[in-house]
Amino acid sequence: MPIDIKILHNGMGIQYLCHGMVTGKDFIDANSQLLTWNDRLGQARYGLVDETEIGQIQISESELLTIAAQNKKIAAIVPPGAVVAVIAQDDIALGLARLWQSFIEHTGWERMTFRLRWKAESWIIEKIKANFGIDLFFDNGITVR
Repeated sequence: MPIDIKILHNGMGIQYLCHGMVTGKDFIDANSQLLTWNDRLGQARYGLVDETEIGQIQISESELLTIAAQNKKIAAIVPPGAVVAVIAQDDIALGLARLWQSFIEHTGWERMTFRLRWKAESWIIEKIKANFGIDLFFDNGITVR
């Protein structure tokens, strides 16, 4: 599957690592898998969607609507104050990520799109501290106290 799901920070984070050719169906399938993890979702405080390794991305408007509906279900399980960062370097992926953000306004998630991973991680660190009072650090040494 072109989207690998990884649990970070003992369940506080959920990462989608995208690579190769990625379609809307791939995101729908990944979300479907995630929705079976009710116990883990209840612990999640942030999501990180890393699209830096994609070769191509194709998502239709109807797929975006399905993804948004899935995200609404996920948002009902995760605690209020959860945040989602998307890392997209390709202009098409960046545009689709920003369009997706408009589709998920109803989730209540704080969300932001970045071109660089360290900026996304810094933003997550700041938001998790502000929203939950939790200090996080990523393996690259970024931390906020």
